[in-house]
Amino acid sequence: MLDTLGVALAGSREDVAKKVAELACAQGGIEEATLLGRPGKLPAAEAALVNGTAAHSLDYDDVQANMRGHPSVPLLPAVLALGEKFGASGRDVLDAFVIGFEIECKLGRAIGGPHYALGWHATSTLGTLGAAAACSRLLRLDAAQTQTALGIAASLASGVRQNFGTMTKPLHTGWAARNGVVAAALAAGGLTADARALEGENGFLRAMSGGAEIDAAAAVRDLGEPWEIISPGIAVKLYPCCYATHRAIDAAVAIRGASGAAIADAERVEVVVTPGTLSPLIRRLPETGLEAKFSMQYCVAAALIDGDVCFGTFGEAAVARAEVRRLMACVEVSEAGPQGQFPIEGSATVILYTADAVKHSRTVETPRGDPRNPLTWEQLLTKFRDCAGLALPEERIERAVELIERWDELPDVRETAAALSG
Repeated sequence: MLDTLGVALAGSREDVAKKVAELACAQGGIEEATLLGRPGKLPAAEAALVNGTAAHSLDYDDVQANMRGHPSVPLLPAVLALGEKFGASGRDVLDAFVIGFEIECKLGRAIGGPHYALGWHATSTLGTLGAAAACSRLLRLDAAQTQTALGIAASLASGVRQNFGTMTKPLHTGWAARNGVVAAALAAGGLTADARALEGENGFLRAMSGGAEIDAAAAVRDLGEPWEIISPGIAVKLYPCCYATHRAIDAAVAIRGASGAAIADAERVEVVVTPGTLSPLIRRLPETGLEAKFSMQYCVAAALIDGDVCFGTFGEAAVARAEVRRLMACVEVSEAGPQGQFPIEGSATVILYTADAVKHSRTVETPRGDPRNPLTWEQLLTKFRDCAGLALPEERIERAVELIERWDELPDVRETAAALSG
């Protein structure tokens, strides 16, 4: 939650978040829920839309292997907005979050591979269902109402990967969060949906996997055994770009640290990654910062030249640098080895060849932030403060940290929401 709220605060300053907030604020409505990093309040569903978009606008948010996407950004904006509307406790919001997380990821285990391969953006599609489940839990809907909420959400879920590298990608997550709030509210109000909207012959699971026969019973057999938030757990990003680049970035940063002087003499760079890694990296020679977040060539070139990848890496001026564009054109990327479980499992090897035939090489299997190599609480706090500093004054940041650290003890999440408003 600390990480997701931090990246949402930073993302609130991005153009895409501003455009969505401007539209939502122009429409107005009952002031129910806070806008993170911005002044004012909106109806809960619209606040979830704005905050969900902001949370994904930097591509700095967490990822999960089974979901094949970003679990927290469709969920937390939805349950925080709804929790603020009704004055829910921190424990109730946390409970709803974990339930939604479980639904997203177990559905990902059922259809994630073919679903992703067909071009669907799981963060948006499965995120809509997860947000609907989480909001149903928070509203204390009964089993029949929750089934209806999921049925409604099945028809609202969408988002295609072709939009990666554009403002529409973060809009996917805002829309998923909004749809989760709407689906649960409509179910609570008596709207109907087919009871087999997920597992039926023409239901979500079959339609979203290209007509494959899906074992729906298997998808729910292991609910909570183990909880997906525990195993395989969450990968938290150290770099604000597609997680499929992170192993290679770690390798490039290591090469830069060991042989900084050789970078200027680089003639060729080879990047070899596990099969499946390149599927979201659809931009080879990007022209914009958003495109650069989905370019292995750019991320590796920038890491080799700068020794790091940060917010500034994806500014328009940084992408246009002559030395980066020269080196980016020299980066050759290929896949080899056994099929991995994108984006968590696998490896990346970066090999730099200089003009005098010197070779520098690094291989990374477990990047920093991976659930098997997790960040410490202090590292998470550093990232949060860096992100929140783009939107809030220092005293508000520290107040927010104090509240988030004892989230499950809070009698009302409204105080936390207020601390995070712009």
